[in-house]
Amino acid sequence: MEEEMTNPVENVLNGYYQNAVMGSAAIGNLLDAVADKDFRKELFAQKEYYDEQKQNLTAQLAEMYQLPVKQGTLSKFWTDMMIKMKKLKGIDVHEAAKMMVEGTNMGLIELHQVMNRNTEIPEEFLRQGESIISHEREYLNRITPYL
Repeated sequence: MEEEMTNPVENVLNGYYQNAVMGSAAIGNLLDAVADKDFRKELFAQKEYYDEQKQNLTAQLAEMYQLPVKQGTLSKFWTDMMIKMKKLKGIDVHEAAKMMVEGTNMGLIELHQVMNRNTEIPEEFLRQGESIISHEREYLNRITPYL
């Protein structure tokens, strides 16, 4: 989250949105390097979840006459480059799973930070964040066997 806005609800929704953007982009960059059918299935399901989250969060922000804050290009650039570099030297299912676990853990940290730094929001938005965090933890439980 580059620049914090004054509206805590917008901060939180944009934090949730950033999590979905980063997750979807990372999976999109990695998918063509993953040969394991079961792991690809998990990645596809998680990417669909992130894409649905992006749509829902965009609609929520639009109800407040706001657009989602776009991710910083430098952050996206480094994430994309890291994945591309690892793919160039060859990546197996274990390495791909490790990258996804690390990225998901970073996303969980950022989700907790945005929620903890914006405590003055309606309960519905806290529950929404808790639901996202719960989904991320379940995803971690499904992909850690591939490590």
